[in-house]
Amino acid sequence: MRVDRTSACESCHLKSGCGQSAMTKLSSNQCIELDVLSVHDVRPGDRVMIAIPEKGLLTASLIVYFVPLIFMLFSAVLSKIFFDATDSLAVLFGAFGLVSGFFVARAYGLRHQDDERFSPEIIKIINE
Repeated sequence: MRVDRTSACESCHLKSGCGQSAMTKLSSNQCIELDVLSVHDVRPGDRVMIAIPEKGLLTASLIVYFVPLIFMLFSAVLSKIFFDATDSLAVLFGAFGLVSGFFVARAYGLRHQDDERFSPEIIKIINE
Protein backbone atom coordinates (compact mmCIF):
# COMPACT_ATOMS: atom_id res chain seq x y z
CA MET A 1 0.00 0.00 0.00
CA ARG A 2 1.22 3.51 -0.74
CA VAL A 3 0.13 6.29 1.59
CA ASP A 4 0.49 9.85 0.39
CA ARG A 5 1.81 12.03 3.19
CA THR A 6 -0.27 15.09 3.88
CA SER A 7 -0.25 17.57 6.67
CA ALA A 8 -2.88 19.50 8.53
CA CYS A 9 -0.89 22.52 7.34
CA GLU A 10 -2.46 22.27 3.89
CA SER A 11 -5.78 23.64 5.15
CA CYS A 12 -4.35 26.18 7.62
CA HIS A 13 -4.21 29.86 6.67
CA LEU A 14 -1.18 30.44 8.96
CA LYS A 15 1.06 27.91 7.19
CA SER A 16 3.37 30.55 5.70
CA GLY A 17 4.67 31.62 9.12
CA CYS A 18 4.56 28.38 11.02
CA GLY A 19 7.57 26.29 12.02
CA GLN A 20 5.64 23.03 11.71
CA SER A 21 4.80 23.85 8.09
CA ALA A 22 8.47 24.51 7.37
CA MET A 23 9.47 21.16 8.88
CA THR A 24 6.83 19.38 6.79
CA LYS A 25 8.19 20.97 3.62
CA LEU A 26 11.70 19.75 4.45
CA SER A 27 10.49 16.15 4.34
CA SER A 28 11.50 14.97 0.89
CA ASN A 29 9.61 11.66 0.92
CA GLN A 30 5.98 12.46 0.14
CA CYS A 31 4.70 8.89 0.28
CA ILE A 32 5.12 5.92 2.58
CA GLU A 33 4.91 2.30 1.47
CA LEU A 34 3.38 -0.18 3.90
CA ASP A 35 2.60 -3.88 3.89
CA VAL A 36 -0.96 -4.16 5.13
CA LEU A 37 -3.01 -7.31 5.51
CA SER A 38 -6.66 -6.98 4.62
CA VAL A 39 -9.82 -9.04 4.86
CA HIS A 40 -11.36 -6.76 2.22
CA ASP A 41 -11.21 -7.37 -1.53
CA VAL A 42 -8.78 -4.55 -2.33
CA ARG A 43 -7.37 -3.95 -5.80
CA PRO A 44 -4.49 -1.72 -6.92
CA GLY A 45 -5.72 1.86 -7.22
CA ASP A 46 -8.49 1.50 -4.61
CA ARG A 47 -8.72 4.20 -1.98
CA VAL A 48 -8.94 2.76 1.50
CA MET A 49 -9.15 3.95 5.08
CA ILE A 50 -6.51 2.53 7.40
CA ALA A 51 -6.20 2.63 11.17
CA ILE A 52 -3.74 1.62 13.84
CA PRO A 53 -5.20 -0.17 16.86
CA GLU A 54 -5.68 2.28 19.75
CA LYS A 55 -3.68 0.26 22.27
CA GLY A 56 -0.70 0.10 19.91
CA LEU A 57 -0.87 3.80 19.14
CA LEU A 58 -0.97 4.73 22.83
CA THR A 59 1.89 2.36 23.67
CA ALA A 60 4.04 3.67 20.82
CA SER A 61 3.33 7.27 21.83
CA LEU A 62 4.34 6.61 25.42
CA ILE A 63 7.55 4.90 24.34
CA VAL A 64 8.56 7.57 21.83
CA TYR A 65 7.72 10.61 23.96
CA PHE A 66 8.12 9.59 27.59
CA VAL A 67 11.08 7.20 27.59
CA PRO A 68 13.56 9.83 26.33
CA LEU A 69 12.07 12.42 28.69
CA ILE A 70 12.32 10.10 31.71
CA PHE A 71 15.91 9.15 30.79
CA MET A 72 16.82 12.85 30.48
CA LEU A 73 15.31 13.79 33.83
CA PHE A 74 16.78 10.82 35.71
CA SER A 75 20.23 11.40 34.22
CA ALA A 76 20.25 15.07 35.18
CA VAL A 77 18.88 14.50 38.69
CA LEU A 78 21.14 11.52 39.42
CA SER A 79 24.19 13.48 38.27
CA LYS A 80 23.34 16.19 40.82
CA ILE A 81 22.69 13.66 43.62
CA PHE A 82 25.57 11.23 43.15
CA PHE A 83 28.27 13.39 41.55
CA ASP A 84 27.32 16.80 42.96
CA ALA A 85 27.54 18.03 39.37
CA THR A 86 27.39 21.66 38.38
CA ASP A 87 24.39 22.84 36.41
CA SER A 88 26.36 22.70 33.15
CA LEU A 89 27.40 19.13 33.82
CA ALA A 90 23.83 18.19 34.77
CA VAL A 91 22.68 19.56 31.40
CA LEU A 92 25.27 17.38 29.64
CA PHE A 93 24.13 14.33 31.62
CA GLY A 94 20.54 15.21 30.73
CA ALA A 95 21.41 15.46 27.03
CA PHE A 96 23.15 12.10 27.23
CA GLY A 97 20.07 10.63 28.93
CA LEU A 98 17.81 12.08 26.24
CA VAL A 99 19.86 10.56 23.43
CA SER A 100 20.03 7.27 25.33
CA GLY A 101 16.24 7.33 25.68
CA PHE A 102 15.85 7.78 21.93
CA PHE A 103 18.10 4.76 21.35
CA VAL A 104 16.03 2.70 23.80
CA ALA A 105 12.80 3.77 22.07
CA ARG A 106 14.32 2.91 18.68
CA ALA A 107 15.42 -0.51 19.92
CA TYR A 108 11.90 -1.14 21.26
CA GLY A 109 10.46 -0.20 17.88
CA LEU A 110 12.81 -2.50 16.00
CA ARG A 111 12.13 -5.38 18.40
CA HIS A 112 8.35 -4.95 17.98
CA GLN A 113 8.13 -4.01 14.30
CA ASP A 114 6.19 -7.19 13.47
CA ASP A 115 3.87 -6.87 16.48
CA GLU A 116 0.20 -6.81 15.40
CA ARG A 117 -0.59 -4.12 17.98
CA PHE A 118 1.39 -1.62 15.91
CA SER A 119 0.34 -2.78 12.44
CA PRO A 120 -2.05 -0.67 10.37
CA GLU A 121 -5.15 -2.38 9.10
CA ILE A 122 -7.58 -1.57 6.33
CA ILE A 123 -10.93 -0.79 7.91
CA LYS A 124 -12.92 0.06 4.79
CA ILE A 125 -12.77 0.74 1.08
CA ILE A 126 -13.72 4.30 0.13
CA ASN A 127 -15.89 4.45 -2.98
CA GLU A 128 -15.68 7.68 -4.92
